[in-house]
Amino acid sequence: MNDQHIRPVAETDLQVWMQLERDTFTETFKPVYSTQDLQNFLQEKKNDNTLKAEWEQKDSFFYILWEGSTAAGFIKLNLHRQPDNGTLLPTPVMELERIYVRSEFQSKKFGRQLIQFAYEQAARHFVRTLWLGVWEHNVKARKFYEKEGFTAFGEHSFKVGEQVDRDLLLAKIL
Repeated sequence: MNDQHIRPVAETDLQVWMQLERDTFTETFKPVYSTQDLQNFLQEKKNDNTLKAEWEQKDSFFYILWEGSTAAGFIKLNLHRQPDNGTLLPTPVMELERIYVRSEFQSKKFGRQLIQFAYEQAARHFVRTLWLGVWEHNVKARKFYEKEGFTAFGEHSFKVGEQVDRDLLLAKIL
C-alpha cells in the first residue's frame, strides 16, 4: 500500500521543493516555450534565492504531497491575496497560486488530493473565495477546475521570456 501524505514545506525540505517546482514547471510547459525563454524564466523566477524569498513570505503556504519518500506534487496558497486584474472577490480570499503534480503521478488523482487539501486549508482560515489562474490552452486543467466548481471571472497576462500568454482567472465560493 502506498503512503501518501501532505505536509508543509519545512526548511529541511526546501531543496526538494525547489527542484520539484522547477521539474514540474518544465514538464508542463517545455512544449509551449522556446528553450531560451524557458531557461531564462527558470533562472529568473525559479532560482533558489527567489523561491526561498517566496517561501518566507507572510501568508504564503507551501505543501508537498509525498508518496512514501518521493515528492510527487505541491501547492502554493496565498492567504488574503486578491487578483491582480482589479477584481475584488468576496473576502476572506485565498489564491491557489500553484498546483503541480509530477507527470508520472498524474494518473493517481494526486491533483484531486491537493485541491481537497487546499479546500481544507481555506476552511481552516475561514476563506470565502478560492481563486486561481490557469493558462487558457491548458484544457485538462480547465476541465478539472470546472468539475470542481470554479467559474471564470477575468484574465491576466503571464510572461515567460518573450512570450506573453493569457491566463483565465477562476474562482469558487466556498
